Amino acid sequence: MSVPVPVRRALVLQLALPDGSRPEIVVSRRARRTIGIRVLDGRIELAAHARVPLSMLQRVLDEKRDWIWRHWQRQQALLLARAAAPQAVCLQGRPLALLCEPARPAGAALTDDALRVGGTAGDVRAQVAHFLFCQAAEVFPRHLRRLAPLAARAPGQLLLSSARTRWGSCHRDGRIRLNWRLIQAPPTILDYVIAHELAHLRHMNHSPAFWQETGRLYPDWRTARAWLRRQGESLFDFG
Repeated sequence: MSVPVPVRRALVLQLALPDGSRPEIVVSRRARRTIGIRVLDGRIELAAHARVPLSMLQRVLDEKRDWIWRHWQRQQALLLARAAAPQAVCLQGRPLALLCEPARPAGAALTDDALRVGGTAGDVRAQVAHFLFCQAAEVFPRHLRRLAPLAARAPGQLLLSSARTRWGSCHRDGRIRLNWRLIQAPPTILDYVIAHELAHLRHMNHSPAFWQETGRLYPDWRTARAWLRRQGESLFDFG
């Protein structure tokens, strides 16, 4: 898939929300037919073709004000929750109590129903993120090996991604990147993302034929995609 053009800041675009805040607005110019909009990390991101004038982007912002406000409120609540000390973490969809034990050496240890983290409280998120990354490096290849024989051609190298806007990507040479944060989701969600990227080995687009191929590889893809749209933000609690 094509690599997005680096984000360009467009300070002339403005939007005042009901609470008086004026979030930062950034524009990513991409080769696309529609205008994409998302609220992420306390800012608004627009994706549009280079030919789309700023006046049209401003009109989209104004028309989507209510939608933006709802998502802005959700984002602010998540940011506040992340600022507090985490109490739990999920591993492959299984909730684990997060126990901070300063007397223990730095590091994370998994028990039957808890993840025990040593060291100072300020290091907890970083240590949990490192633990999850290592788990992803162990688990993801197994899932890919199980699904790969169903694909149109063999995938290339598997890499872990830290992207904040994509769950996965597939390069034309067959390399597949998977977001390490998916290790927190149920295994079925990981399988869907893998199937999605494997489908790109046949169709490097999101055409009806692509979704048909995704359905061949993972029939219940609509349910998994809906889960990610509904719960995906929670997977960013640890970085």
